[in-house]
Amino acid sequence: MKGDFAKFSNLQFSAMSQYRYFSVLLLSLIFLINFASCNDPKESTHTIYFNGNILTMEDDLRQVEAVLVKSGKIAGIGNSDSIEKWQEESVEIVDLNGKTLLPGFIDAHSHFAIASSMMQQANVSSPPAGEIQNITELVATLKNHQEKNEITEGNWLVGWGYDPDLLQEKRHPNKLDLDATFPNHPVFLLHVSAHMAVLNSKALEIVGITDTSKAPKGGVIIRLPDSNEPSGLLQEKMVEQVIKILPRPSMMESLSLLEEAQNFYASRGITTAQDGLTDLPIFRALEKAAMLGYFTLDLEVLGSYQQADEWLKDYKDKFGKNYKGLRLAGIKIVGDGSPQGKTAFFSKPYLTEVPGCVHTCRGLPTVTEKQLDYILENAYRQDIQIYMHANGDSSIDMLLDAHEAAIGKIKRKTDDLRTVVIHSQFVRPDQLQRYKQYGFVPAYFTNHAFFWGDIHAENLGEERAAFLSPMKTTLDMGITCTNHTDFIVTPLNQLFLTWTAVNRRTRSGKILGEAERLSPWEALKCITINAAFQHKTEKIKGSIAVGKLADFVVLSDNPLTIDPMKIRDIEVLETIKEGVTVFKK
Repeated sequence: MKGDFAKFSNLQFSAMSQYRYFSVLLLSLIFLINFASCNDPKESTHTIYFNGNILTMEDDLRQVEAVLVKSGKIAGIGNSDSIEKWQEESVEIVDLNGKTLLPGFIDAHSHFAIASSMMQQANVSSPPAGEIQNITELVATLKNHQEKNEITEGNWLVGWGYDPDLLQEKRHPNKLDLDATFPNHPVFLLHVSAHMAVLNSKALEIVGITDTSKAPKGGVIIRLPDSNEPSGLLQEKMVEQVIKILPRPSMMESLSLLEEAQNFYASRGITTAQDGLTDLPIFRALEKAAMLGYFTLDLEVLGSYQQADEWLKDYKDKFGKNYKGLRLAGIKIVGDGSPQGKTAFFSKPYLTEVPGCVHTCRGLPTVTEKQLDYILENAYRQDIQIYMHANGDSSIDMLLDAHEAAIGKIKRKTDDLRTVVIHSQFVRPDQLQRYKQYGFVPAYFTNHAFFWGDIHAENLGEERAAFLSPMKTTLDMGITCTNHTDFIVTPLNQLFLTWTAVNRRTRSGKILGEAERLSPWEALKCITINAAFQHKTEKIKGSIAVGKLADFVVLSDNPLTIDPMKIRDIEVLETIKEGVTVFKK
């Protein structure tokens, strides 16, 4: 996994290579516009896949021997005898040679736009996502990034992925750690959860944070000990304010990064990606890219709740419609913070010290009840799907109460709203009963069991930690749930994600919540057909069935028969989007 991040973060474009790239792009676009209608590979070739483990992800017919693809869609499934019946002059026959083919992975939650921009930033993650062991190495990595990319004084240095729980110092970096090396560069370090950040003195000066600054509700400014002086560590709403002023790539840079990001997602077997929090400027840029035919994968976009009025008024007719690979899926609300960062909102307090808090430290909500009520009522009236980030049980309570209030006011059918609770990390059993009643879809995050399971046991106690992402309980209750990496928070690796759902091993090797382990089949459904259900696209995606899109991934081994502890070692060999190969190892 270390290579996943290193390869992705080191992709850079020089000014000259960008010029040449876009010169070629312009000529290519002209060619495509003139000749696409007669050269679409989906229209010219029919394909038969056979001689492998073909997993349909349909419970009533789990495995078939052959699949026929025509014009980018699945035209037939059957046994080996079907092949002769399907053959015609233009058919290409693909021998899988015993490899495993299943529906393309559907990303239930990640941050595609952040993933694109981070290619121009420094990876300061700890193993296995990076190599940082201590704060000295973190600063050295930033310095190397600054020199390698010739970032001059006065320009921002941005790093992502630091994790204080994995640093030798067992603390957050602060401005004092950064100032000596970067007195004239503003520095922004994003915490692994993306809910906290550290700024140096130059950056604090630029954004205007001083001894007398007050944080907005839902935000925290951490101070140096026995002082009002900002330490550089900011939480929740304060981070959002800084991100708004960070420099953004140009349209030319965005398009080049978009291609690289799609290639990276495709290399992980993903045929449908998600951008889990999209503001209007980013969405407009993505629309331009779609208009130019730039999407090779599908991208599900969640509009930021901070611009709810604009989304609900000006973009209401675009929700749920796929435009050349781009689909505005719903509105995303951020309800609380990070459990490992101790900003997730709980009904019971954390058991360990919480930065910036003295007593009864339960985390904090990042949205008000009034905001929730307003957004849910107005979105539900227009059948616009709601996705809410909620890690702690108190944040989940807020969403459930707002949902009840909204449906009580709406005089219309609301039985297929499919409100998605992103992470649902520490949902209570009684809350799951309400999920079932209201048709909620919990989008779980079992990678937490590995990356922070041991930390959660310390911060929350064994009982709460063991019920983290309770996928087995959820499925046994008849509730459809999904699973995700929350990339860039954890590596974009759907097989490792499947491994964590099946094994629930922590870094120390303990099993966290043995009763919540899934079978490989159940775990795979959570990143295929269940994820399609979450996005309301299950009629065209997520399983191998006649009439659905020919979105496939080819794996080196069969997750259903391999040793469960070796699932994370399975390789993606090929990714196919609507019958066309978009990645091949």
